[in-house]
Amino acid sequence: MGSSPYIDPQMIPLLDAMQERMAARASMMDITPQEMRARATADFAIWNEGAPELPRIENFDIPGPFERTRIRLYDPSADITSLRPVLVYFHGGGWVIGDLEMEDRSLRQLALASGCAIAAVDYVLAPEHKFPAPVTDCMSAVRWFMQNGKDLGLDSARLAIGGASAGANLAMATALSLKNEDQLTAQFLLFFYGVFSGSADSPSYRQFGNGDYGLGQEQMEFFLSLYLRKPEEKLHPMVSPLAADLSGLPPTFLSIAGLDPLRDDSRRLAEKLRMANIPVQVCEYDGVIHGFTLMGRALDAANVALEDAGAALRTGLG
Repeated sequence: MGSSPYIDPQMIPLLDAMQERMAARASMMDITPQEMRARATADFAIWNEGAPELPRIENFDIPGPFERTRIRLYDPSADITSLRPVLVYFHGGGWVIGDLEMEDRSLRQLALASGCAIAAVDYVLAPEHKFPAPVTDCMSAVRWFMQNGKDLGLDSARLAIGGASAGANLAMATALSLKNEDQLTAQFLLFFYGVFSGSADSPSYRQFGNGDYGLGQEQMEFFLSLYLRKPEEKLHPMVSPLAADLSGLPPTFLSIAGLDPLRDDSRRLAEKLRMANIPVQVCEYDGVIHGFTLMGRALDAANVALEDAGAALRTGLG
């Protein structure tokens, strides 16, 4: 399709190493979900090395609809006398992989950049828990922080919901579900390169969906096949929020990767939010791939994006 896209010079060796690694091992379609998770844990461990220190990082469990839900709280403030705003955050991983370790470094950076506490949620995964179970788990976690945040030094009146990739999809589904039940009290939404449609019909999918830039259309369709009970659920508004009524949602921040097949999901979401008179801030980073915010050890654009998101979160939660 025309000329080759711009690639950030710092992204080139990272992309080359990723492609070499993918070519040397079995496709994720040929291994079990458990093997996929173990592989992901090893792949992401290097990116979390040298993570910044925070005054408080606490792991604990909260009641959940399926089992106890594991939480990691990142608190950038040593001041225990005042309540901190909080972002309830859902990690990426195609609804199938990922845990509290996956985005540890980037969430520490985001907490420091925003001055807000971040409550990362270890929600249930597919295929053991198919749609809508992860949404139900995420909704339960948000409700818990709305009701119990003060006990942890958190200001439930200044609460945001967010996530990355499939976690952004779950965050949006959670916000929409709570809005539909007249229970949405979140003040802000924050999304990194989210999945907002079950369809691959977009220019960015056609340009970047062949897998040359990491995430590809084949992988996304495989993830969806593990997440959904039946293919028709791709059209469900909680799977494809672009099909939902977005009116009444809070101000939203969207971080977009320029070489991502999901790029146009975020662009379309921004336009639809504006049409619903929702304040939207969009930051798009040229020449970087899906998941780039995890690569801050080697990619300046990742650190810039986290600073931008932190500034937006700080402003959004006042």
